[in-house]
Amino acid sequence: MMTHRHLSFCTMKINRIFLLLCAALMLASCDEDPSPVNLFISRADDYGNPVSGNQYILYHINAFSSSKTVSRIECKSFDSENGIETIFDTLVNAKHVEFDYPIFTKYYTTSEFMKVKLSFTAYASNGESTTQVTFFRVEGNVPLIPYENIIMYSACSEKTNGLSLQWVTPVIVQTADSSTIDVYDYHDPQMDSTLLSRKWRSKTGLEFVRYNDFNFHAATVKYLHDSYLAGNKYSSVNNLSVGDVILVGRGNDAIGVFQIQNIYDEEGFENDRYELTLKR
Repeated sequence: MMTHRHLSFCTMKINRIFLLLCAALMLASCDEDPSPVNLFISRADDYGNPVSGNQYILYHINAFSSSKTVSRIECKSFDSENGIETIFDTLVNAKHVEFDYPIFTKYYTTSEFMKVKLSFTAYASNGESTTQVTFFRVEGNVPLIPYENIIMYSACSEKTNGLSLQWVTPVIVQTADSSTIDVYDYHDPQMDSTLLSRKWRSKTGLEFVRYNDFNFHAATVKYLHDSYLAGNKYSSVNNLSVGDVILVGRGNDAIGVFQIQNIYDEEGFENDRYELTLKR
């Protein structure tokens, strides 16, 4: 039978071992250098999760170092449609940097909800780094946004006879930068200028698909994408008439779809025009 003295001795021995272990851990922790760079990432908007495509979401970046300099910060994204892409890669060279960065969400066609991974990495001046990973989801096959009552005038007029699709802005072809003229009314100089050509071209490499069976009312991102890929693409489209549905894109990327609401071919040419609705 173990006596009280034996119990006391065993207890003291266990306590001594415990103290030795604690001391060893403390010494080990003292030998470790502090992290050369610290990084904290958080959402700085109130859009929630999931978010819609074609909008900006805001991230707050806070990076600092007590012993080194933060040399640069980068952000990369990954999703199953686009793979790995660099969002930004910026030089810092400061002890502490803090800023907000807007990230533009894409439209996705292969998933109802696309999971997007963001990897933020801060690099110290000695080459070491710290990475923080975060995720958000984007609604995929969502309805297209309509832009109504777009007027595009005859090529012979001095009015807005072309269209830039980036901001859905009418332009005057004769004076606009060609890089902004996505769609314009084309006029053959040998034709009667009083007649509307009913022919469109692009100065930015846009391609056209006439698809009058396209359900314009129910157009979604995936529906537009699939229809554009399946259609015959041309560098121009002619013999346009009221009700025509024209898909536009570049390469394998669908950009939008037009429906011609009205065509006005009046006396002269100054007021000859197309009335359009664009969805994108």
